[in-house]
Amino acid sequence: MTQQQMPSSIRELMELMPRAFRPERAQGVKAVVQFNFTGPEPGSWVLKVEEGKCEVQEGKADNPNVTINSPSDVWLKIVRRELDGAAAFMSGQFTFSGDMGVLLQMQNWFQM
Repeated sequence: MTQQQMPSSIRELMELMPRAFRPERAQGVKAVVQFNFTGPEPGSWVLKVEEGKCEVQEGKADNPNVTINSPSDVWLKIVRRELDGAAAFMSGQFTFSGDMGVLLQMQNWFQM
């Protein structure tokens, strides 16, 4: 994805994720990620990766592997590489619960 194609909203980001997904980078992965956004674009989204497929939908997952709680503007900056994810976490700009391994692997599953 070039800079011009970078998402400008959470909805755009979520709609782009299945197209940016690289199944060869997620072989053997079975994960459910819950995103809970606050701030300018509040809402909940579920990312499912299983059997080389990526699905995204609005809503809540029953039993996610990891839950990410973030202001929407902070998460967009992380995705656009305007903000380092580890630094954002360490400074308390977002929180997560669940499997840290899934959180750390996630960036490798997408070509953005």
